[in-house]
Amino acid sequence: MPTVSVSRMKALVLTAGVGQRLRPLTANRSKTMLKIAGRPVMQYIINSLKENGFKDIVVVVGHGRDEIIDHFQHGADSGVRIRYVVQHEQKGVEDAILTARDEIGNDDEFLLVNGDVLVDPEMVSRTLANHEHMEAEVTMLVTLVSNPEQFGTVRIGKNGVVEMLVEKGGPDRYVSNYAVAGVSVFSTRTLPLLEEHKTMERTIEKMIEAKSVIAAAVWEKEWAEFTWPWDVLEANRIVMDREIRGHGTFIAETAEIHRHVVIEGPVFIDENSVIRPGTTLKGPVYIGKGVYVGDHSLIRKYTSLCDDVRIGYSVEVRNSAIFDKVTVGRMTYIADSIVGANTCFESGAQTWNWRPDNKPFHLNYKDGRVQIPLSKFGAIIGDGVVVGINSAIYPAQRIGEHSVIAPGCIIDKDIPPRSDVSAQQKLIIKQRKEVDSNSR
Repeated sequence: MPTVSVSRMKALVLTAGVGQRLRPLTANRSKTMLKIAGRPVMQYIINSLKENGFKDIVVVVGHGRDEIIDHFQHGADSGVRIRYVVQHEQKGVEDAILTARDEIGNDDEFLLVNGDVLVDPEMVSRTLANHEHMEAEVTMLVTLVSNPEQFGTVRIGKNGVVEMLVEKGGPDRYVSNYAVAGVSVFSTRTLPLLEEHKTMERTIEKMIEAKSVIAAAVWEKEWAEFTWPWDVLEANRIVMDREIRGHGTFIAETAEIHRHVVIEGPVFIDENSVIRPGTTLKGPVYIGKGVYVGDHSLIRKYTSLCDDVRIGYSVEVRNSAIFDKVTVGRMTYIADSIVGANTCFESGAQTWNWRPDNKPFHLNYKDGRVQIPLSKFGAIIGDGVVVGINSAIYPAQRIGEHSVIAPGCIIDKDIPPRSDVSAQQKLIIKQRKEVDSNSR
């Protein structure tokens, strides 16, 4: 726990971004409502804030705000007070902070949390403690990354003082491998400077020139920011290692686990879930409320089955995030994939997760093309999709929300939202010539 008092400090959580690079997963939801081991990203943030003594949370909402507000209301279920500020146009972090100025401007300091970061309680406590120790105007949590061109970065001088901040800008603009990790403490004296200079980068530059202390707190443990779809799988792994592998098996009293189910490794099985005979669970595995797993299925490690998922007979799921109310038909294979809510896999469908030539995977997006940093990666499937009988989806393909794939299709390209997909089949029938067995 931090030594600094947070009794009068507010936490400001930014959730308004559209999450374009995470599409189709964010077509109908905010990044902060992506499910990680059964819980929204926002829940991990709230829990971490509460554990550090924060009771007053201001949330800037925009894209997907109705779901956030409906789910968390005013925070009573989480033991905090939540107020919402709407950013009607997504104009960046700076505008989001200034949008909430009336809510935070009367305090001396505020904690800023990006809503697209998997926040651990220690990330908050370390930032607060470092801020007090350094007597800083601003303290930023930073972490070492291998791809700094995709993040805001800082150059750190002696004694952990930030000498320069560079916001996201591509391969030529980063100043170190220390990325800004999404948790910061700001003096409210920063707000008029931010309004004047318009960008965080310019504001911090001016503060450094004025000899203000801008501090860095280094986070050396695992960290996940939700920029790309595969970040969901990485966050799933981090949470399961921390909360399931780290604490051991939990099976709710109302769960029905057949005596011929094999459990290898730690699992979390929530209320009213049913696991049928012959099934093997290779933990760590998360199984939410009201899940049904049919006979002779195989659920492999780092798989998350959210609430009301239905798994049919002899299905295999590996290292995948399956959101709420997904139905998976018998003898289906899902690997290294993220599957949106209310999607249906009909019998015999497959997601492929590797290439025989071992060439790297790439993901195309609006601004370009990025190499996927994984040796195995499956499909990214939006909400409300139907994948027909015996269809196969090639690695690293995105299936837009509410699309319908007809039986027997092989999907080797991205599918736009609300598409009907079918394959033309030519039936060839040839009459065999009879061969006289005596002439052989």
